[in-house]
Amino acid sequence: MRKVLIVTRTFGKYSQEPIDFLRKNGFETIRADTIDPDALKDADALIVGTHPVTAEMIENSNLKIIAKHGVGVDNIDLNAATKKGIPVTITAGANSLSVAELTIAFIFALSRGLVWAHNRLFQERKWEGIIGQEVSGKTLGVIGFGAIGREVVKKAVCLGMNVLVYDPYVSKDSVRLSEATPVDDLDHLLRESDFVSLHVPLNESTRNMIGEREISLMKKSAFLINTSRGGLVDEKALVKALKEGKIAGAALDVFSEEPPDPGSPLFECPNLITTAHIGAHTKEAIYRMNMMAAQAVVDFFSGKIPKHVVNEEVIDLLKRKGLQETS
Repeated sequence: MRKVLIVTRTFGKYSQEPIDFLRKNGFETIRADTIDPDALKDADALIVGTHPVTAEMIENSNLKIIAKHGVGVDNIDLNAATKKGIPVTITAGANSLSVAELTIAFIFALSRGLVWAHNRLFQERKWEGIIGQEVSGKTLGVIGFGAIGREVVKKAVCLGMNVLVYDPYVSKDSVRLSEATPVDDLDHLLRESDFVSLHVPLNESTRNMIGEREISLMKKSAFLINTSRGGLVDEKALVKALKEGKIAGAALDVFSEEPPDPGSPLFECPNLITTAHIGAHTKEAIYRMNMMAAQAVVDFFSGKIPKHVVNEEVIDLLKRKGLQETS
């Protein structure tokens, strides 16, 4: 019986269906809180969340497939997986709606000072009004027009916001079809936006893409939102900007180190809202990610090329081995 090592807390947490699906298709499921290299030698497949999967782990494993429980693969050494001919799949689109909804929630929370108003009354018992602002008519700058970015744009347009989109890898026509305005220059987006929201993957070209220079271009009244990956923002520069009032505030669901150090200077910024990487943590999104990751494993061992393989170089190898593309 083939073995699937599952290293993500939410797989099968709210529904037994993904576990039953794997077992019904002949797999033994093994749960773990961390990745034990010895366990990888005994596993045929790995379903993993945010835990690091290093080159050494992959090289010394018996893995045939790695199914990411999510979309960001910065925690997986893709080069090592590709060298061994191991497909790495993602659950593309499964959490797009949930992350987009959290982004919109941050926009409202920042614009109306909801967290600060709550703390003032609930914790300090002080009845003080906070003057906020409407989001209708404001400009939202969306960096990255992938599945999540598109959902954010769709919702922001319905709220009456003007939306600018920066993504050099998508066509301007596709942006215009969403009733947003494409921009060629990131600096222009930063200067014009009342809210700036990040929706790009973390890689060497995007690491610290929002640093001191970029923040300095933003309006003093603007807000920065990151529900993507922590490494996209230079946190030292953000702390400096927040403390000095260079921007009005920020909302972070992700951090360069997770969990962040309790002594991080980020927590000294009263104009910052923080959550613990909960963007994809809705029951609906988790269910979709569960089933898509399980389906990728089942498809692979049924002789099919799974959907959403990110290291596309291995697809030709899989075809030569006789695997068929899924319809």
